[in-house]
Amino acid sequence: MSVKASSNSEKGTAVITGASSGIGKVYADRLAKRGYNLLLVARRGDKLKELAQQLRNDQGVSAEILVADLGNPADLKICSRPIPASAQVRLSVR
Repeated sequence: MSVKASSNSEKGTAVITGASSGIGKVYADRLAKRGYNLLLVARRGDKLKELAQQLRNDQGVSAEILVADLGNPADLKICSRPIPASAQVRLSVR
C-alpha cells in the first residue's frame, strides 16, 4: 500500500472501505468534493480503479486504491500495515 502525502488537500486523507459501490462510493464522491484525498479499499479492483480515476479527474484529489477483502485474514493484514504519518489520515469510513 502506498498512500502519498499530497499538498493539494489541507483537509488530509479519508480512508473509505467498501468504496467500490453503494454508500462507500457515495462517501468517496462527497469527501472528494469536499477536498479530501482518498484511500479507497474494496474487493473489486476494477471498480476501485475506475472510481479513483474519475475522482482524480473530476475533483483534483489524490485517490489511491487498495484491493482487499476485509473478511479475509490475509487481506486484513495488508490493511493493517502502517499508513505513513505524511498521509495525514483525518477520517475513516467503514
